[in-house]
Amino acid sequence: MGVPPWAIRRFVVDPLFVPLAAALALVGVALAALGLLSAPVDRRLRLPRAALLVAVYLSAEAVLIVVTFGLWLARPALGGRWETAHLWLLRRTLAVLVAAARRLVGLRLEVTEPPVGTADAGSGPVLVLSRHAGPGDSFVLVHLLLSRYHRIPRVVLIDRLQLDPAIDILLGRLGACFLRNDGSDDHAAGRIGELARDLGAGEALVIFPEGANFTPLRRRRLIARLRARGQWDRAAVAEDLDAVLPPRPAGVLAALATGRIAATMIVAHAGLDEFSEPGEVWRALPFAAPLLLRWWWVPAAEIPSAATGQRQWLTMHWAVMNAWIGAQRAHAASRPTPAAAEPPAAAEPPGDPVNPAV
Repeated sequence: MGVPPWAIRRFVVDPLFVPLAAALALVGVALAALGLLSAPVDRRLRLPRAALLVAVYLSAEAVLIVVTFGLWLARPALGGRWETAHLWLLRRTLAVLVAAARRLVGLRLEVTEPPVGTADAGSGPVLVLSRHAGPGDSFVLVHLLLSRYHRIPRVVLIDRLQLDPAIDILLGRLGACFLRNDGSDDHAAGRIGELARDLGAGEALVIFPEGANFTPLRRRRLIARLRARGQWDRAAVAEDLDAVLPPRPAGVLAALATGRIAATMIVAHAGLDEFSEPGEVWRALPFAAPLLLRWWWVPAAEIPSAATGQRQWLTMHWAVMNAWIGAQRAHAASRPTPAAAEPPAAAEPPGDPVNPAV
């Protein structure tokens, strides 16, 4: 599906979406109430949990569209507070969604960070390179950047996400870069480079180098395409990586070439990444396993200066990430499986002095 022009999205899609989202949110609440009647059959209450979470999301979308319209009207009065207001709105919305996911579907975050003192780039711009897999990983990442690490995110996204009005408006006003991921955009790397050049103190450029959400089917198709094109080296790399897609280096190299990046934060996660289809997510509700996040910190001085070395450096880190994910899966498989009929016990995630919901 193509993305409609800006004028169509702002003056047609957005006004229609608000009442539609509100109506569907009410339907979600009604479905949740009806789903409670299934408690004797499904003690895990998957329908009420899923319906209420969808209702919360749609309600947040409707509220965001209305509030951002109000901010647009008030822009002359806001002056320099324009971006601050949108950052506050994004931070609060993500906090609400993460808290709702924690209470309704058992989302728990466990973050493993580098040793104290190693992750220090001062206030210099940071390049965040994250894998992309499983439900809600990008929401959680941006939530952590804002609330835990106090970084302003400038996100590179697939252009189809502009069909989501709240993402389109809010992240678009915060400098997001929406790109096609099919390789047809010859200016994609240049646009990422421009975004990196404009980074300021305390900001983070967020890229998902795989270009798409990992699924086993997508991995197999990618390997087949690479073989058909005669790209045997890349196909061999993709075959060696069984939990991630091989990273696309063009955007990363364009960002590093600007010389603006003070350090790179490489983010892996496991626990929910194997749920690639809606049916798999449904059967897993509520989530018994936590979302494990592990990140590595690489100062700019430790990143190769030549493009060839940077490609190898990026591939090496994705191989390390792949091995870490495999180790987490092996560890999870060795643990006793809880009774399927019983929901997991609630557990509080690691404390955060800024946002206890993290």
